[in-house]
Amino acid sequence: MAAKDATHGGSARALVGEVADLWFHCMIALAHYGLQPADVVAELERREGLSGLEEKALRKARAREAGED
Repeated sequence: MAAKDATHGGSARALVGEVADLWFHCMIALAHYGLQPADVVAELERREGLSGLEEKALRKARAREAGED
């Protein structure tokens, strides 16, 4: 909502605050499962150059292959 509000005259600082909250909670979730921000960076690097549709199709194909084993 803060991004929408910033587009229509709201505070860009509010958007920064919301993103900070989101990042904080994401880091807590990663730590809970023994993961690091570097794991997210590695996943983004893996996806580089793929469209969202291609990436989704790859995930579905891998899931099907894993289910057939």
